[in-house]
Amino acid sequence: MMFRLSSFVLLLVGSSLAMPATAQPWEFEQPVAVTDVQGEGIFHHLASSGRRNIAVAGDTVAISWEDNRHDNTPAIFFAHKTRHNETFSPAIRISGPGEAYEPSLTALGAERFAIAWEEAGHVHLRLSDGRQLGPVMKLDAPRAGQASLTADGDRLLLVYAAADPNSRHRRIYLQQFETDGLSLQAGEPCKVDPAPLKQAQLYPTVNRLPGRTVVAWEDRRHGHTIIMAAENRQPGHCRFDQPQRISEPLPGPRPPYGEGHGVTRVAMDAYGSQQLLAAWADKRDFREGYDIYASHYPAQGEALFGPNQKVQDPFGGVAQQWHPSVAGAPSGQVVVAWDDGRDDQTNILLSWYRDGQWSDDLSVPGASGSAIQNHPSVTLDDNGHLHLAWVEREYVGGPTRLRYLFGKAASPRR
Repeated sequence: MMFRLSSFVLLLVGSSLAMPATAQPWEFEQPVAVTDVQGEGIFHHLASSGRRNIAVAGDTVAISWEDNRHDNTPAIFFAHKTRHNETFSPAIRISGPGEAYEPSLTALGAERFAIAWEEAGHVHLRLSDGRQLGPVMKLDAPRAGQASLTADGDRLLLVYAAADPNSRHRRIYLQQFETDGLSLQAGEPCKVDPAPLKQAQLYPTVNRLPGRTVVAWEDRRHGHTIIMAAENRQPGHCRFDQPQRISEPLPGPRPPYGEGHGVTRVAMDAYGSQQLLAAWADKRDFREGYDIYASHYPAQGEALFGPNQKVQDPFGGVAQQWHPSVAGAPSGQVVVAWDDGRDDQTNILLSWYRDGQWSDDLSVPGASGSAIQNHPSVTLDDNGHLHLAWVEREYVGGPTRLRYLFGKAASPRR
């Protein structure tokens, strides 16, 4: 055992020395509180499908989350601030009287935000300009949730998991909405994978690129969870191509335990002009728990996504990594954030993709230390500045706090 441990340490040191140094792309300011409502018995959650709980519209950053401050009932809240304000606005309740979960947030241009969430077994949606709220739209789909949003100009694209009328499972639907001010007009829901459903499809995310829409999700058609994706090259029509698997199977014969290794909670964002990055937590090395893996779109040939890449560096070792969030920028910059259990702490780490490889991991200043830091949600604005929200607590099972951190893009940027 001593030999194995020593060999492992030497492997980590050797791998680190072989890695080229990469300049840190951001200069981080001090973290600030998102809401001052916290304390014993109050729990905040940033757990949307696709991990989209933070967005930037113009000079305004907004965060949406769920907490139980009112009568211990989970509800959806929204707060915002301008870049130069030191504090966020008082939290605005977005949801109604029912139990509400998993808000997804996106920016619509420079002035508006859209928030979708699950409440009382249905997906709900509404808009905000930071000063007032639009009316709530409740979708008809039964037993629906796990909503995830993205914007395409003045249009919204919403994906969610809802009950399939011909099976006991949920399948993934895409629905488009036209917006006018704070009003919404719904299009018809579309099955992303119209084939007969044999197992559940869960936790989708969506992105729009010029001339195409790409949806990724968790899928259990092989008896264990894999990541699938499908592409639609005919905007305005419900015509997705045959879905493809993103997460790669292990080589060799099927392992003697279960149907295969597990993966969970894909996140995805666009970067550059025609590219996407999908990232997820992956347990292909069952001895080490979950690692963070990623894949780029488009791939060469007929594949949608390219080979899987391990995102975290070798110093991740036998620690577990969880809850990846992806952010991309028009400049071509792309970054993954996750929470990481190395060094007997749980901190927020970042890695960014540059010159064909992943950087050394960065333990984020202000989002690491003695407290437990997890469930990050990250975005990059058009100037390459990084905006990060996460959940912090002093001890396992203790009350939570919501934190926000701004990373100013260093020069030169990519």
